[in-house]
Amino acid sequence: MSSPSSSSSTIPHEHSHHAGVCPVAGKTHAYCPRQPGDSRSPCPALNTLANHGYLPRNGRDIGFFDLVRSLKEGYHLSTFLACFLSIGGIGFLLQFRRLSLSDLARHNCIEHDASIVHPDVKNADDEYASTRVCEPLLDALVAEGRAMGGRITMEGVASIRFRREKICRPLDGVHSEIARGEMAIAIGVLGGKNADKEGLSVNVLHDWLQDERLPEGWKPDHTQGMMKTIHMTTQVRKRMAELKAQKDQPSLLQSEQTSTTLSLQSADEPSAKKDIPQ
Repeated sequence: MSSPSSSSSTIPHEHSHHAGVCPVAGKTHAYCPRQPGDSRSPCPALNTLANHGYLPRNGRDIGFFDLVRSLKEGYHLSTFLACFLSIGGIGFLLQFRRLSLSDLARHNCIEHDASIVHPDVKNADDEYASTRVCEPLLDALVAEGRAMGGRITMEGVASIRFRREKICRPLDGVHSEIARGEMAIAIGVLGGKNADKEGLSVNVLHDWLQDERLPEGWKPDHTQGMMKTIHMTTQVRKRMAELKAQKDQPSLLQSEQTSTTLSLQSADEPSAKKDIPQ
């Protein structure tokens, strides 16, 4: 089962936001988990950038160029992909000046049902979703990855997404593409230049999702661009289409217990407590 590492325990201090410096470590991009009052989103990628000071550590007063710069510096995305994601996010929110990370929790803007590690909102008309990872869902993802040999590949993402979507509210075409793309980018960035073929270590993915922290000693070995992201997303889409064409799909992890775990719909479960947007 998931257990937060000692490094992810809350450090009792207030952030120094000057140049993103962590006052404890004294380093510009040192890791510091969210503090009381910090604004965070359901997106672990952006939360990680805030925890490392690429975005404001309090998760507030973020503009378009802040998003673009942080995606390029933190994850080595191409300028085009970073701009595309930033424009898309701002456009979905219809928030064209400054935003807080918690704004991204508005349900069915960018955030969507059938997340791999977040429960669906309890009611379809809820305004905000939880920003915390649901540990039973994360545990099920890790178990699936270990059953695949310890690495999450794009084919594995397709299998997990297919089974998750079977038990959640239906996604429209746009949010289906967002759901596929977010995993393609995460695996593409953290897994390295050959991630489209080799995938990503499930342990690395687990720690990134749970702690919202860059892997220790990790450095990007390539620029993640639009074309590679489209290629990886297409892999997931095609494999999901193949699975949908098949009959008698087994339940996730071949286990009724895990299938039940992944059907968690309520964000009010103890492992997925809602955060009130700041």
